[in-house]
Amino acid sequence: MTKIVEADTTASAPAGRLLEHPFFQGLNRQSAEALSETAVLQRFDTDDVVFEEGSAPEAMFLVLEGRVGFVKVVPNNRSRVVSYANAGDFFGEIGVFTGAPRALGAVAACPTLLARLAREDLRELIRRTPGPVDQILQSIVNHLHHTTRHYVDDMLKQEKMALVGNMVNTIIHDFKNPFTLISLGAELMQQHHRDERTRHLCASMIKQVERMVEMANEISEFSKGTQVLKPARVEMPRVLERFRELNEPFFQKDDIRIEMDSEPVVIEAEENKLLRVLQNLVGNAIDAVEEAGDGQVRIRVRDRGEYCEIQVSDNGKGIPEEIRNTIFEPFVTYGKKRGTGLGTAIVKSIVEAHRGRIRFETASGCGTTFFIILPKSQGARA
Repeated sequence: MTKIVEADTTASAPAGRLLEHPFFQGLNRQSAEALSETAVLQRFDTDDVVFEEGSAPEAMFLVLEGRVGFVKVVPNNRSRVVSYANAGDFFGEIGVFTGAPRALGAVAACPTLLARLAREDLRELIRRTPGPVDQILQSIVNHLHHTTRHYVDDMLKQEKMALVGNMVNTIIHDFKNPFTLISLGAELMQQHHRDERTRHLCASMIKQVERMVEMANEISEFSKGTQVLKPARVEMPRVLERFRELNEPFFQKDDIRIEMDSEPVVIEAEENKLLRVLQNLVGNAIDAVEEAGDGQVRIRVRDRGEYCEIQVSDNGKGIPEEIRNTIFEPFVTYGKKRGTGLGTAIVKSIVEAHRGRIRFETASGCGTTFFIILPKSQGARA
């Protein structure tokens, strides 16, 4: 007999209507009755947890009354409702047949009555069904599982990028007046001081303010999925020199040596975005070697005929295996006390906006080298 768990047996328990649920309509009468007798009826109040994300897939559920919300845990330990199942729907079937942990959690959105069908009872039903139904169903639910996981991850990623974009736009708006005043003050000091050191510091302040605004704008562009290029003739040796000027503290570290070497390569690109690429990669390289005590970072630019190759290498501990396959995805970070996890994702988007390619080679304890191939002309593709 069908059992009711945590339910008032005097309530209108639809045990007699269980076979009318759409799930049973495709089964022959004998199989449907046999399976229905194994069902357990469970009543949930609003916000009661049916199962948690990551839990073992021990059963499938039929919604007899009420509504169930499917939730995903997002950053800051918050839960986001992804979708709902209403009376007449069923859920949990994918994990039952794949054995994969629950990709989402399930929570009662209102007073709800569910019929719980145990995993082994369902699998036994399929084993008794003539033909290769088990294999076909396994293939289908595997596909659904991966598709669902991809959809949810992609949706959450888009939500996070939208939040980042809104945050950056707010910061740019709020900082606009202070940045303007800093630049204006530096320009006035530069005009009225004859001391070369003071004039140099004022020029550096102006460049750094422009750099901060440019960095914020690039994050905003990235969050929208776009990289707007303003390509021009760029001399790569000059790019490295400008990188040195903007990052003097990097080159003054006693425990880290930064070497730069560029062949006289000229390409069609946006210089500020190339500087952003170097900024992120060299910054990561310094993070990787600063604990070594004898860190070395090398930037090389080579002429490869129709293309330019940029190499950024270090002798650090290498990229952890846990993130090697996802290093260019947003919000990927490992063991760092600072950073947003957007650096290498922005690097990749800039390189691809220049019609180029990026890859890396790494080994634990031996360091990492990033290779960037850029076409000299934007009419070509790497």
